[in-house]
Amino acid sequence: MYHSLLFKAFDYAGNAGIVYSDEFVVDSSPPVDGNIVLDDYVRSSTLRLQMRQFHDPQSGIGLYRVGIGSRPDVTDILQLHIHSSNDVEISLDSSQVIDGHTYFVIAQVW
Repeated sequence: MYHSLLFKAFDYAGNAGIVYSDEFVVDSSPPVDGNIVLDDYVRSSTLRLQMRQFHDPQSGIGLYRVGIGSRPDVTDILQLHIHSSNDVEISLDSSQVIDGHTYFVIAQVW
């Protein structure tokens, strides 16, 4: 459903002005889940990820927030960072990761 706002303002002389906003959609439905694909992992320093098949039929996808954690739903290795593309490249300091440990990619889609 499309909405718009109407603003009516008055100056000190009592003159009125009316302004209408552009139409907008209030989307209360979440995006549809997709897949995170590890495209490349280069010598413990760079992750290349692709966010595939995430979509929102009502309002679309505007951005991705991606982080890395040592446990699911925790971003203790790399806090969430905003990305505008579904192709994400993350640089990691070698002190942040240890070979042989399992790490989790946490993604939020907006």
